[in-house]
Amino acid sequence: MSLTRIAARIAAVYALRGQTLVGDNVLDSEIGALDVTADGTLRSGEDRPFISVYTDAAKSGANTIRSFTPNGSTEFLFEMGVTTAQLVSDPDTGASVIYPGIPATDASFEFLLDIVARQIGDALSDPNNEWAEIFRKFILGNDMLERARTSNTADGAKLAAQQIKLVADVTADPVRGEPLKPTSPMALFFAKAATVPELTDWVALMQAQISGTATDWQTALRRYGITRSEGEAMLIVPPEGAEADVAVVNVDATPAEIVG
Repeated sequence: MSLTRIAARIAAVYALRGQTLVGDNVLDSEIGALDVTADGTLRSGEDRPFISVYTDAAKSGANTIRSFTPNGSTEFLFEMGVTTAQLVSDPDTGASVIYPGIPATDASFEFLLDIVARQIGDALSDPNNEWAEIFRKFILGNDMLERARTSNTADGAKLAAQQIKLVADVTADPVRGEPLKPTSPMALFFAKAATVPELTDWVALMQAQISGTATDWQTALRRYGITRSEGEAMLIVPPEGAEADVAVVNVDATPAEIVG
């Protein structure tokens, strides 16, 4: 339902690529990156350490309007994982390591994930990272930050994983038919995404959802979920017969002077 959720998640993915110890292996909603089997075993299908970014539950507060544009409090999940199946050879020593200079011990697994978790926060806060800047523009404020970890051994392979849950207040979606301001988060996202060929089709679909034309009164009705009859009662909708593109700029509701 939310274009903002999509844009913010994609911005976070690209902001993290190449900025942590997992390199470019930052995945967008890769469901199988961490998986729990029927017997409760944790496993990963990735062949190297990874980060997977998701947008999860969201909730907007109670209000008196019927709009579908608010996004409210939204959960962003950053899951990181590493397994002994992802070991590589140290170029200097030839030993099996999870990262050059980091041996494949339990303590090293946790160390690697803790470092990556720190790097996630640094990357998303980096003022020189254009994707991170766009991500932050979609965020009005962080409501909560949670961290969790888990580990498992299956088929002789150890797996360790951590999760960062960011619960943030997210900007509302653009209204259909209303032109985007050039400095708006969504306009900045579209401009940056236009430089990434693999996002072309996705961006086209997103833009199609908000394309079209609308007068001021139509935009107001869509933004707040006002029915047409309510708009007429509030003098937002022009009287029948008025030009469709006439904008209501002022409503004078002052009672007329009573002449005695």
